[in-house]
Amino acid sequence: MGSQRIEHGPVAGCRTGRYGGGLNTQAVCYRIGRTLIDTGPPNQWTYVRPFVEAEAESPGIDRVVVTHHHEDHAGNARAIQELLDVPVYAPAGSLDRLRDGFSIETYRWVVWGRPAPVDAEPVPDVLSLSDGTSLRTVLAPGHADDMVCYLSDDHDLLFAGDLFLTPQPKYLRYDEDAPTLIRSMHRVLDHSFTDLLCGHRGVVQDGHSALRKKVRYLEALCGVIQRRYRADKQSVDAITRDLLGSEGMMYYASGGDFSKRNLVTSCLTATADDSPAAGSTDAARGGG
Repeated sequence: MGSQRIEHGPVAGCRTGRYGGGLNTQAVCYRIGRTLIDTGPPNQWTYVRPFVEAEAESPGIDRVVVTHHHEDHAGNARAIQELLDVPVYAPAGSLDRLRDGFSIETYRWVVWGRPAPVDAEPVPDVLSLSDGTSLRTVLAPGHADDMVCYLSDDHDLLFAGDLFLTPQPKYLRYDEDAPTLIRSMHRVLDHSFTDLLCGHRGVVQDGHSALRKKVRYLEALCGVIQRRYRADKQSVDAITRDLLGSEGMMYYASGGDFSKRNLVTSCLTATADDSPAAGSTDAARGGG
């Protein structure tokens, strides 16, 4: 696929990916001020490096921050640290995994590659930027237990990591948690921002509205799933088939790590605080 440059206001970005067939095989790293946010997957270093070197030349890169430990976001942190001699900052829950390594499924190292270990420092609650503005760290677990987003109040932007990805998800990884994602989206939506910078999709215009629509979709889906399971006594397999359809290519390519069934079973753990008692069936039938 190579790389694609992104320009959005004060932000420059680089989108890379080993395969050009879908969003889930692409990743984006961003630069705002002299701060690089996320680093791209290790097997895309050939394309990430020229972007990093150009941005380091002007306006400069003083540090790297990552949204979470996954290899498509932190995979080049060690290489950039050695190339530029700059510190790497990460959420507290990422530090041990970045330093000691973590296990990944076969499909992940095929698509993204294996990350090298890196010594990172805890990211502060507020990061001062070179243009006199700042980034605020907002906890956003659910996709990963250590994930955070970075909010630029002055530029009205949210660096969302993997919080958004798609407006109407049909798949969930086995270690993702729908109720936690719902709570994280509400926490982020309590803040004001306009556009959202997704770790895979790129720039999402009117991202605050898009993220609100996503959380409403998930809440409705959880409500319908719970009603069908508890009141109508439908099986998980029947609910999955009726609402989301048969498993697709992502299920088979990931060896079942990504599945529609995972999304249904995760929604069944939601409480009344996470989802309404009854949702819109039409909304829950939406795909994405």
